[in-house]
Amino acid sequence: MTQKIKDLFAGDIYRRIEEVIKVDQTDEQVIREEMGEYIVTSTIRDHFREILDRYYETLNKPHEGIGIWVSGFFGSGKSSFAKMLGLGLQNRTIQDQSAAKLLAERAHDNKITILLNQISERIPTDAVVFDVSTDRGIRSGNQMLTEIMYRLFLKSLGYANDLDLAELEITLEQKGQLEGFAAKYRELFDQEWDHNKDLISFSLGEASAVMHALYPERYAAQDTWIQAVQDRADINPGRLAERCKELMTRRRSHRHLVFVIDEVGQFVSKDVQKMLDLQAIIQNMGRVGRGKLWVIVTSQEKLTELVGGLDDKRVELARLMDRFTLQIHLEPSDISEVTSKRVLAKNAPAEKRLRELYAANSGRLTANTRLSADITLPELSEDRFRDLYPLLPYHIDLIINVVSGLRLQGGASKHVGGANRTIIKLAQQLLIHEKVALAEQSVGTLARIDQIYDLVAGNLPSELRGKIEDIRAKVSHPLAQPVAKAICLLQFVKSIHRTAENIAAALHPGVDSDSRLAPVREALQALVDSHQVRLADNQYRIPSPAEDDWEVVRASFKANPGDINRLHTDIINSLWEPKPSHNFLDAKIFKAGLSLNGRIQCEEDIPFLVTLADAATDYDSQAQEARKRSQSERTSVFWVAGLDEKIDRETVELYRSREILARKERAAKTKDETALVKEEKTRMGLHESELRRLL
Repeated sequence: MTQKIKDLFAGDIYRRIEEVIKVDQTDEQVIREEMGEYIVTSTIRDHFREILDRYYETLNKPHEGIGIWVSGFFGSGKSSFAKMLGLGLQNRTIQDQSAAKLLAERAHDNKITILLNQISERIPTDAVVFDVSTDRGIRSGNQMLTEIMYRLFLKSLGYANDLDLAELEITLEQKGQLEGFAAKYRELFDQEWDHNKDLISFSLGEASAVMHALYPERYAAQDTWIQAVQDRADINPGRLAERCKELMTRRRSHRHLVFVIDEVGQFVSKDVQKMLDLQAIIQNMGRVGRGKLWVIVTSQEKLTELVGGLDDKRVELARLMDRFTLQIHLEPSDISEVTSKRVLAKNAPAEKRLRELYAANSGRLTANTRLSADITLPELSEDRFRDLYPLLPYHIDLIINVVSGLRLQGGASKHVGGANRTIIKLAQQLLIHEKVALAEQSVGTLARIDQIYDLVAGNLPSELRGKIEDIRAKVSHPLAQPVAKAICLLQFVKSIHRTAENIAAALHPGVDSDSRLAPVREALQALVDSHQVRLADNQYRIPSPAEDDWEVVRASFKANPGDINRLHTDIINSLWEPKPSHNFLDAKIFKAGLSLNGRIQCEEDIPFLVTLADAATDYDSQAQEARKRSQSERTSVFWVAGLDEKIDRETVELYRSREILARKERAAKTKDETALVKEEKTRMGLHESELRRLL
């Protein structure tokens, strides 16, 4: 009985895997599952040790180096890393289990275990964790990070979300009057203040009425308080730090505070004021807290890249890099290890089966799946084949780059790519999604790039998806659509060349299959001929709308018989340069003259009478006529050439290239227009060269 791929795995490949990790997830079941499956690679283990060690040392050596910048390319797992770090420091209880203990179990490292235990016992910590790119608690894109942090910090301590109401609570609490306020609210409205205070439309007016009832001599009318204070509460980085210290002492005595903020890089990018705000936050948190107030942020870019990308070179921005004394960068290379352990881990019999399969086919498999690229891709080996099958080692890098490219392009959905989970999810979906269902295929079948396309197509612009979908009806070759899908995704991977060889490798169907290069070449030619794909600089691509428009205009040019004759005349004349000649016995040089279709092009010693005839209709009669004349005109050479479909096609294509360049070249101004002109000149040269060869 043929073994199926689904029988190879050690775990349940059909289990739920979240699409995108959320740093502010509150569902304990989800958090428990995430922590239970979190993979700590050797690199991540080193980063945890460094950060936990620095955090613990503030107990005896207070310092201001409280900023941690965690950067990572799409798929590196920076959000997971920051979340696990926050959970471990906070050591919250997750379904009756210690988060620090759960993290220590995943790390498999004695030093990390000891540090987490020591921090839990001697530095109890609260954490405010949020994603600044989402809209929960964030009112507008113009808000500074200071205000966002303050609102969410107040919420974590149980204060009102509205700054004016929170300021009222803080002041009343300081004077010992907050309980009296809540009692008067209950008396007036027969409800609890804490239940209603975040219903801002009502609670501001109700609070004003309570203040009037409690202090009528100070607030003469029910709306006096609200008119006096509304929108007056303000916050700045210095006051944020002071308030964090003050209120933690008041409501969370003897506990430290950690902010874990996801996607800060995206939030402050290219905004000097937001960058300066972040710099002031870290500076003041360090100055005021002295190791008791920490800020951990994540970013797609390294801090040096983010600051270096700004035109503004003021000294405060340079200081921002000094404020983040710990700058951690997670590499996407770890994702292969994470994916192999999370989704693709094999059972013992499967490992033996895959080793045997690799040994029997390693040579042809390596040859048929090798990609040429500007970067070094992971090499195929027995261990990598076993760990990642039915994917190949380069598939993970390919998926990371595709997902990254999709996220950068306009129109992509908010959570396309970026997260470690998304790469892992795609690997799982290749196995179980009904569009692909590799799990149900026989062992030996490989994942292909067109299958990856099927899973991410929803994140492509609808116009591009429609173009790929229409190819099935427009091009009859069975590989035309898979080849187009491969080209489409490879366009998001700038470092991998979109050649016929690479496309065939990315579409290789099985471990023991023959190369697909020949049929892929046929499909590519059919796609190019039908203008569904363009070839430029030896690489294929799906045309852009501007390129489609160019092709429509180009195809509208129709060559009449006179145009065709002129082109043939130009080509034949070019073949006569320099004029053919023969040195007869070193006594005399005879040069060849040319007459084309009865018209003399140049007169020399020996006339060549060339006739171009339609191969299907009058070639035979023209050849017979030439033979007859040659018997009487013995000083001339007669030459009849048959014009077939290939010559006709190349002639038309050359005519169209010349015509569109004549109309477009001088008017080209934009970068895209100039590029199209350049490509058309290259195409014209190829058609001209081929027509010369055929004639």
